[in-house]
Amino acid sequence: MIDYEISEIRMFTKMVAPTADFDGTFTFYYDETNNIKKFYVRENDFNYTFTANFVLGGLVHLGQVPNIQPLIDSFKLQKTVIEVKFKHIANGQFLDCLKSEKLKLFLQFLKDNNLYVHYSSLNILYWSLVDIVDSAIISSEAAQQLGPQFFNHLKNDLYKLSRLEIDVVIDLFYRYKYPNIKSDSVLPFIEELTSLFSGYIDTHEYHFGLESLRQILKEAKKKGSLPFIQNEDDYVLLKDLSHFYLRPIYLFKNSTHIFDNEDSIFETLKEYKILDGEDEIKNYTFVDSKSEQLIQLSDIFVGLMGKLTNYLNTSSREKIDNDLQTLTATQQTNIDLLINVIDKSHNKNIGFLHNTDSFEEMSKMGRIRKKRKNNPL
Repeated sequence: MIDYEISEIRMFTKMVAPTADFDGTFTFYYDETNNIKKFYVRENDFNYTFTANFVLGGLVHLGQVPNIQPLIDSFKLQKTVIEVKFKHIANGQFLDCLKSEKLKLFLQFLKDNNLYVHYSSLNILYWSLVDIVDSAIISSEAAQQLGPQFFNHLKNDLYKLSRLEIDVVIDLFYRYKYPNIKSDSVLPFIEELTSLFSGYIDTHEYHFGLESLRQILKEAKKKGSLPFIQNEDDYVLLKDLSHFYLRPIYLFKNSTHIFDNEDSIFETLKEYKILDGEDEIKNYTFVDSKSEQLIQLSDIFVGLMGKLTNYLNTSSREKIDNDLQTLTATQQTNIDLLINVIDKSHNKNIGFLHNTDSFEEMSKMGRIRKKRKNNPL
């Protein structure tokens, strides 16, 4: 068992997000989608699609459990349905899901009642790339002075470039056994990586980010070191998702966290003894989702968020703008309700929502929000 001390990491997170309430007594319910367990590069591809984020989240409330039976009854599901799943409420890709009248009932209920949503959303390709930038920055004292916004700009441009050149990136990663670059391969790896910049670096969109990254990587070449992508396992870009399960448990240490009885989550969490000083944190339980309706409703929300991330990650801004012009009345209402529920939860506690993603993908939500402002509920 691993002793996991949380005092310092909680203190740091509270400094970074001073307006978040991590000390309140909430009750969190969890489900997940796109649980890849492990992400690795193969000769010609990855072992799993990278266009849909891993999402862990669900519903959360304060105080007494709201009565959700009227919502369950309003779905008018067949009597043979033992527990409500996302598939009973909506089907297809994100825009198809928005056509569902049952989804409208669900989102309207969240909007009108003392229920909120929470999630951690992980873009697995972005996660796989950021250590390149962090390794370069640690080699440059000048770059280290420029701060998180500068770092994230570089990471965003590298992510965008990698999306456009994904086949070349996969080949590069496989040949160098990324993220386990050998010491004698640091220089050729950097040279091959930066050779990808040439077709983009002179454009207005990419110039600042890619030129900055190229200059910083020159310093890494001189030192012959990329510390965060060396001495790791060959080909393994994401070993496991344990941190994403642990994070809300230790940040919201005074809250109760309720998970579905799934072996993978249970096995992940039982490896850790969560310690706050001398006190062990035991604030989570596992229940059968068939007997816990709020976990069932969490499945609906997380399923929808998984569809949304896939839509954002695979759609250009122009496509999103065009799609928003052709929504049916039900689709428009559902997307407005979804944004409203997310905003309501954000306003209640900014700590409920956590994204590990690029500016590129997160900014696409701005297209949707902009349209919603012109169509308020």
